[in-house]
Amino acid sequence: MPTCQSCEEKWSWLDSMKKILKCRKRMNCHHCGKVQYQSKSSMNKMSLFSLLPLFILPFNVTFNLSLVSTLLLGVPLLILAFSMNPFLLKLSNKDEPLW
Repeated sequence: MPTCQSCEEKWSWLDSMKKILKCRKRMNCHHCGKVQYQSKSSMNKMSLFSLLPLFILPFNVTFNLSLVSTLLLGVPLLILAFSMNPFLLKLSNKDEPLW
């Protein structure tokens, strides 16, 4: 779980998901109110982890899976990847560019 770099308080999974879903660069800590940013390493990890459902495509082509089979594999992977994002979220006091 992410920890605020100003007040050292841990964010809950639900609070982290709310902040992630807003898709804003700036996140205010709900404990101290200070502005927090997602770290560069966290952005990289989250973007790579979100590609997890795409690994179904080679299996779909190789084993000639039906659309229903693909969805039965893809939807749980998508939910898993999405629900793991708060565990990958790391906070920083400074806005770090991705590149």
